[in-house]
Amino acid sequence: MKFYNINEKSDFDVICKSIGVSVAGINLMREKSSLSFVYIKDIKSPAANILKQDAISVGAELVTHKDTIFGLDTSSNALLIGTDAQLKKLSKKEKLQDFGLKNLAKFLEISFNKPEKPKIMGVLNINNDSFNASSRIDIDNALLRINKMIDDGADYIDIGGVSSRPGSVYVGRDEEFRRIKDVILQINAHGLDKKVKFSLDSFDEYCLEFALNHGFKMINDISANENLALLAKKYNCELCMMHMQNDPATMQINPHYDDLLAEISDFFEHKVLKARDLGAKHIVIDVGIGFGKTAEQNLLLIKHLKHFLKFQCDLLVGASRKSLINHYFKSEVHERLSGSLYLHLKAFENGASIIRTHDVSEHKQMFALHSAYQKANLW
Repeated sequence: MKFYNINEKSDFDVICKSIGVSVAGINLMREKSSLSFVYIKDIKSPAANILKQDAISVGAELVTHKDTIFGLDTSSNALLIGTDAQLKKLSKKEKLQDFGLKNLAKFLEISFNKPEKPKIMGVLNINNDSFNASSRIDIDNALLRINKMIDDGADYIDIGGVSSRPGSVYVGRDEEFRRIKDVILQINAHGLDKKVKFSLDSFDEYCLEFALNHGFKMINDISANENLALLAKKYNCELCMMHMQNDPATMQINPHYDDLLAEISDFFEHKVLKARDLGAKHIVIDVGIGFGKTAEQNLLLIKHLKHFLKFQCDLLVGASRKSLINHYFKSEVHERLSGSLYLHLKAFENGASIIRTHDVSEHKQMFALHSAYQKANLW
């Protein structure tokens, strides 16, 4: 016999096939191959004690406050740890319990499915004040830059007529339309909208409808106006709604959250439900990296992005060359490619399916290597 301590993130299915496990066996044991952490806030001691016993009975575990065992009528936090198989069994038990545990049962039944590979969205701006000067285009070089991104392998190209950098002020509909009109007409006239999906980074309905009338396939709305779902329904296009605290002019002035994940989750709970009620079929969520968040809050959102898979929507993350990188490693915008690649890799690993970046080719290369690494096995 020989023994190997292999990477716990190796492809479970490939390993099983090398062993000769049946398909049914692979499906059964996949649920036992990794642990999930469910953090529970404000759980009453009686509920925690019931949950702990139920968790232990299925082979899972509940980490509780040291005084929870005394059963006092107080609230604390807890951490539920278990495999998918264990949590599935536990959810059935909690459906029969009181103390709010029925709600936990519903949460445990949600499928938090991560994407197999990301789609890359290139960024181009038709203005003179976007924070990354290299992303700026005009009518003279637009087609050249767009075709370069298509050749580099972009799945989407996001066109913006106005800057939403911290401190920016909206220039108004007329000026936004003046900037985007000719570029959109060129894209459509040259059939580029048939080669790649185009999105318009705008919250103005007039500008958005013009783009959708000329082949664009996504509304990328930083204001998360759920009423734009009506436009998305009309054109059967994707609707990306982003979270932002306050507005671009004020969003980075001492951003504060009492409970970061809960507040942003509640925000999307309302927005997604309303957008679906209005007929939007393809909803994308953007947690808004750099839009009303501190550097640490941005990292926490990327680290715990998996939580937002509960909405059963694609997740878009755009941390490309943002000041978050400068906060941890002093750098100018043109020096932040490495930091962008790292943050976007982690975002994908944690559930992002669309990566918005200024650097398409570099991201395609990184994810090609990541995919090859994931598939590399001893067998």
